[in-house]
Amino acid sequence: MSLLTSFKKSLVVLGIFSLAACSGQDDPSHKDQQAAKKEEKQEFAIPVEVTFSKVGDVAKFYQTTAILEAEQESKVVNKVTGMLESVHAQEGQRVKAGDLLAQIDPRNYQLDFERAKIDYESALSEYKRSQPVNGKQLISAKDLDKLRFRVQTTENQLEVARIKLRDSKVVSPIDGVIAKRSVKAHNMLSNMGNEMFHVVSLDSLIGVVHLPESELSKVKLGQVAKLSFPAEPNLDLEATVLRIAPLVDSKLGTFKVTLSIDNQQGTLKPGMFARVALLLDSKQAVTLVPENALIKKDGKASLFVAKDNRAKKLQVETGYAQDGWVEIITPTDIEDGVITVGQHGLKDNALLNVLNDEQNAIVKKTDDKSQQL
Repeated sequence: MSLLTSFKKSLVVLGIFSLAACSGQDDPSHKDQQAAKKEEKQEFAIPVEVTFSKVGDVAKFYQTTAILEAEQESKVVNKVTGMLESVHAQEGQRVKAGDLLAQIDPRNYQLDFERAKIDYESALSEYKRSQPVNGKQLISAKDLDKLRFRVQTTENQLEVARIKLRDSKVVSPIDGVIAKRSVKAHNMLSNMGNEMFHVVSLDSLIGVVHLPESELSKVKLGQVAKLSFPAEPNLDLEATVLRIAPLVDSKLGTFKVTLSIDNQQGTLKPGMFARVALLLDSKQAVTLVPENALIKKDGKASLFVAKDNRAKKLQVETGYAQDGWVEIITPTDIEDGVITVGQHGLKDNALLNVLNDEQNAIVKKTDDKSQQL
């Protein structure tokens, strides 16, 4: 009997403990604690890379393209006809103004000049002999006027003959390089005005660009533009604004700007394609962050900073961008470094694993020393 009573008491105690355990599991606060512990155990650090912001200068450029042209060029044509006796210049040859390029047979023009000279001297001599002597008129005034007109006519004919004789020598009108030769020696030039040579000056080239009228007030004479060339990847040059057209194209809404490029070394050639970055404005000592750190959505920009191994999202207003860096206008505390790799899809306050933390610490230390100096 006592044994049975003891067994019953044991069953009652076990039931009480079971009920207590069940009631504890059904408690909501207990469930939340378990879920929090489970979540804390499952949270893992997201690998990212950070880059520190810097203080520097930034500029606004207008990007466009241009085809280089020669500022001075001349198409040399024949002004007289005849047999082309000789050619004295070839393509690629440098010439100066007045250098002989070709010679047209001058014999007929020489004879015409000598004949015109004789006629002029004869008319002048006769006119002088017919002048009044001691106040006495030798011939009538009408005949004297005819002689004077004849002198003027033969003088003009002499000048025309002299010009034709001169033009039988084809010379370069400018300093430059022979870009094209279109004639060969011992060929007849039966008509005047045939293009014989194309001479271009390579010392100074120009590039014409068209800018939107909204930039009209920002462009000044002497302003600097940077040039790069797909044909010469390692070549970067500067140009300056030479001319600004006073009119705006009403159909396109643009105005014409002519750039001057110094080409004393002869590296550039007319017709080359150039990418143009025209400097419109610049700022000094502004806060800059890597452009790839920005997350742009719905016209707004944001970035993440790494603070105490946690991600902190910041809404920012950006300014000018240059060479992979962008100006941050919004006053923000980003001394802890901005996330440049792994920020897309990142949530605010997420746990971080900064992969390049040691390297950035060295870079930041170096930058701090340079700023102090």
